[in-house]
Amino acid sequence: MDFQCCSKNLGVRPGRSRCAPAWLGAVLFWGSTVVMAGVPNLPNINTNNIITVTDAPYGAVGNGSTDNTLAISNAIAAAAAGGNTNGLYGGTVRIPASGTYLCGPLSLKNNVDLQIDAGATLQMQPLSVWTGLPAQNQTYGNLIYAANGTNLEISGSGTIDGNGAAWWASSGSTYNNRPYMIFFNGNCGRVLIQNVTIQNPPKMHIVFKGSDNNLTIQGITINTTAAKAANTDGIDLVGTNCLVQNCIINAGDDNIALGSSSSSAISKDILITNCAFGVGHGVSIGSNTAGAVSNLTVINCSFTGTDYGIRMKSDDSTSGGNGQGGLAQNLSYFNLSMTNIVDGAIVIYSYYNEYGTPTGITPFVASTQAVDSTTVPVWRNITISNVTATVTGGGVPGIIWGRLEVPVTNIVLDRVNLSGPQPFAVYNASGVQFVDCQIKPPPGDSALLLFNAQVTVSNSVPTNTLFTLDGLTTNVPGSVLAGNTLALYNAQGALKNTNVLGAGPLTLGASTLTISNDLTLFPSTVLNYDLGTNSALVAVTGNLALGGTLNLDAGAGFTNGTFTLLTYGAGLTGAPPALGAIPAGYHYAFDTNSPGQVNLVVSLPAPAAPTNLMAAGTNLQINLNWNAVAGAGSYNLKRGTISGGPYPAVFSGLVATNYSDAAVTNAVAYYYVVTAVASGVESTNSLQAVAVPLPSSAPTKLATQINGSQLQLSWPADHLGWTLQIQTNALGSGLGTNWAPFPNSQLTNQIGLPMNPANGSVFLRLILPGGGAP
Repeated sequence: MDFQCCSKNLGVRPGRSRCAPAWLGAVLFWGSTVVMAGVPNLPNINTNNIITVTDAPYGAVGNGSTDNTLAISNAIAAAAAGGNTNGLYGGTVRIPASGTYLCGPLSLKNNVDLQIDAGATLQMQPLSVWTGLPAQNQTYGNLIYAANGTNLEISGSGTIDGNGAAWWASSGSTYNNRPYMIFFNGNCGRVLIQNVTIQNPPKMHIVFKGSDNNLTIQGITINTTAAKAANTDGIDLVGTNCLVQNCIINAGDDNIALGSSSSSAISKDILITNCAFGVGHGVSIGSNTAGAVSNLTVINCSFTGTDYGIRMKSDDSTSGGNGQGGLAQNLSYFNLSMTNIVDGAIVIYSYYNEYGTPTGITPFVASTQAVDSTTVPVWRNITISNVTATVTGGGVPGIIWGRLEVPVTNIVLDRVNLSGPQPFAVYNASGVQFVDCQIKPPPGDSALLLFNAQVTVSNSVPTNTLFTLDGLTTNVPGSVLAGNTLALYNAQGALKNTNVLGAGPLTLGASTLTISNDLTLFPSTVLNYDLGTNSALVAVTGNLALGGTLNLDAGAGFTNGTFTLLTYGAGLTGAPPALGAIPAGYHYAFDTNSPGQVNLVVSLPAPAAPTNLMAAGTNLQINLNWNAVAGAGSYNLKRGTISGGPYPAVFSGLVATNYSDAAVTNAVAYYYVVTAVASGVESTNSLQAVAVPLPSSAPTKLATQINGSQLQLSWPADHLGWTLQIQTNALGSGLGTNWAPFPNSQLTNQIGLPMNPANGSVFLRLILPGGGAP
């Protein structure tokens, strides 16, 4: 995002710019929250009324020794009383080049621009003189002071010097009551500070307090590096609709500090952009956050050799020292580069009074803090995107450390690349997301330390980059602070101490989490798996004790098949997890029979069983048909000779909904069922149908023919299955008895009988199956 400067239609005389950004707001588009930083209104000052302080009757002298307080004060009063030009009032007080103008406290008045030209220095009187001067709003008066003013400006390319070395070396009340260099108090509006160099203040360089609004600070240089212990903040900014851009800031404490001890002093709609930060404590919120801070955007800035980069610090209201807790929310940090950070690149913590520099804070230390019922800091809705940082010495790449009673919530780190000598710590925080991030600790150390944390690690595409995690090892399942909530998407994680998880839940999607030792899934443990083409796996090096509840989401490519959920390197105990929420329309079964694996078998639902199976017997054939089943690709027809099964004969892969079974024997009862098959899954059996194949029942005659020494007998083919019977009774014995079946005659429709003249009479007949009439 680029910002431009334009002086068109702003009433700026040639050779001088009063710049405003050509933008309508800073938009946070990574996520669902949109943060708009306000656009400040610039001062409207009469530029035709210019008063040079060296001119008569003012007579200022830039010799480095003359006291010019009265001369400059009179010039300010005269400029403020300037005439009306095109509806604009006031004027410019010009401190010309080539001189050092010693000065005491100045009160900046409405509609006045104090302009220090290039080559000119406005310098505070030394400490020995200042302590005898009348006070403004503190024990010692501030160099430039305004209260409840409007249309106020400090400009020019010159220098404002605080002559601060003696103040820094002082002690007692003198040190504690040091004056500010520039102080806007109360309710100031339409304020512009641009292009000047500010250095060596007794205390803070620029301070805004109260309900100031429409504040613009641009193009300035703050250059104080010798007073690192003297609390010489660069800019203390409390106000609404504020812009800080194109500045270079080296300070003895916070480069920029936001927040107030007054609950009525709100800081919101603030943009900090295109700034370079050197010596100092970075862009800080706190330590006092009783006055809420919201809608802050920091974008396109660099930090080189700062103690901190992004810093948020506060405490509860009764802990003593500095820090009063309040709300800070909707904070956005984009496109930041940090090099050689000393103490911490990204630091958010709520125990500032107890731990001023939060390096080396272990999970155990985080777990031992007392719970406080008074006002505590609230940090929420923070986005940090496209940030690269290297941390040196004993610093931390990052720490997010909320209160036990009020965790930090909804923190997104997107494309953040950090390297440093320690892990990134997340304590008492929920909704912390690491998206496409790289945390590079020393070899063998963990990337993240966790306690009472809800953390998601995700990547836009699957990656083999290992994200190592560790944390407190004494969590007790079932306690309020048991374990951590961990989710991995397209990520590879490794966990040193499984007690860090506790009851979870643990969520995996296209990710593998490796457990370095044993893992116990407690009854309260929740596992959430996003199953699909890419595997989701917990790989346990040691023993695995099963239990808990498993919830499933259908990821990309999810279908029926076998999914390996857990592996283990030693023993397996316990029962598989209970199934909780699962994709509908499938059948699920655990399989622990494969050594070292816990598998989940997912099968598609069986189709419905076919209905209305009908069977009709004919001669040596049974014709069958049934109703079609929606979704079925084929059918399996099954046959047996015992009612109710078994059905050993199977005619599989039938596409049509009918079949003619010719592999039957007449007069035998055959029992049938049919099943439907869809995507390899077979339905249950249909209702049973039975049929008996029978030949024609119409009476018929035997046909005879002599062929040599044989009598050939035949009958119609549609009577196949009738039985040929024979008897040799004498004619006088009658034909009613002694009929015997001719062997296997029911299997054919022709028989050959040898003829022997020596035999007596032979009688033959056909019998319908079932004993019908011949």
